[in-house]
Amino acid sequence: MKLSKALAMSMVISALMAASSVAAWVVKPRQTMEQSTPLEDTVPQAFGDWKALASGYQQMALSVAADGQRSEEQPYDQVVMRTYRNSHGEHVMLALAYAKQQQQELKIHRPEICYKAQGYEATEHQELDLPQAGNAHGIPGQRFFMTSGNRRETVSYWIRIGSDYPRSGTGARLSILEHGLHGIVPDAILVRVSSIVAGADDTAAAYERQERFLAELVRAMPAPAARLLVAAAP
Repeated sequence: MKLSKALAMSMVISALMAASSVAAWVVKPRQTMEQSTPLEDTVPQAFGDWKALASGYQQMALSVAADGQRSEEQPYDQVVMRTYRNSHGEHVMLALAYAKQQQQELKIHRPEICYKAQGYEATEHQELDLPQAGNAHGIPGQRFFMTSGNRRETVSYWIRIGSDYPRSGTGARLSILEHGLHGIVPDAILVRVSSIVAGADDTAAAYERQERFLAELVRAMPAPAARLLVAAAP
């Protein structure tokens, strides 16, 4: 029996609505990955040859939202910002920004975007795997050299979203979507280190120093805190 055009269209619409309902149920996250470890108390003030200064250098700002009041401008639940110095007088600025939940409309900010918004210009930008003890492949991250007036700064960072390390805004969206398909709202953290340098000739040494700093930092942290920085503590 041949269906009327109206009936056929009605059946198609009903099928699409049913599929949409199923899809909405499937992608609706039902489990969170949020962690309650207090970063300020567990990030060591001293480790290896590094010691935090009582008063550090000014860094690119990261603001904490009031509890439950995260917004696009204030997406973080915890922020730690310190400057460390070693016995050679070398400095590394550390910034950690943790968010309990990541959503498509509310994600961690990528540092290069924040720097550019504050008037910095990028003269180089590289993707790399940042070494970690016990991780042969390192952690997918990025580094860049930024200048603003007389200030020249090398920056290395990674972003962890759930169990992923996306290197782009698109990658972050896909990670949030993939976690959602498994019924999970991922947490996330920005792990950023930076150094003020005299010029471009000093960037290679600064990047190498930052890589060592990050590896030593994660290794020196208690396991619960290290799991905030990396998907699996080394």
